[in-house]
Amino acid sequence: MSDIAPFRSKDEFMEQALRRLREDDSEVLDDFLAYQRSDAPFFERVEVAHEFLEILTFKIKESKSRMDKNVLTRFALDFFGETLRPYGYNPKFVAVQCKALATYHQNQKNLDRAIEVCEFLIRNGITDDESKGFHVRLDELFRLRRKVEEKGGDLSVIPIPMVEDVEDESGDEDSAPSGPTSYPHPGPLPQ
Repeated sequence: MSDIAPFRSKDEFMEQALRRLREDDSEVLDDFLAYQRSDAPFFERVEVAHEFLEILTFKIKESKSRMDKNVLTRFALDFFGETLRPYGYNPKFVAVQCKALATYHQNQKNLDRAIEVCEFLIRNGITDDESKGFHVRLDELFRLRRKVEEKGGDLSVIPIPMVEDVEDESGDEDSAPSGPTSYPHPGPLPQ
């Protein structure tokens, strides 16, 4: 842990964590997990997780962020997977955050990761904003992947529609991501 130990209060933790996210400090992910494993009251850990994940999703959509967005999306999806049931998130919150993850991957032409996000949501019975489910999107992604495979795996041959959900217009290829390219798996969290 770098900046955030010991954990004084959830408000102090969030203030420092948000500042570090704005500064593209990827070590904040480790500190977030440490806070989640701390002896902070359960409700405070859930509140921090909710706010942190919301800001993290915004960071993924932010085109100027220098943090490795693939690491952030993997982190967010793994954390949701680990805490979905015990933390009892509102399904609409999870749908909105994960929809942004799927959109990011689709816009980056990473169909397998977009499919993984949709399958996670379907497995957990979470519907999208219009309450029709992520089945329609998953079907579209599978069709796109099939077309790509038919063309020999060349993504440039098939136009993959950009989804408006994400504000990332560039590919951020000019800016190198800061921080590690992997992160520790959330692992079991105290109940």
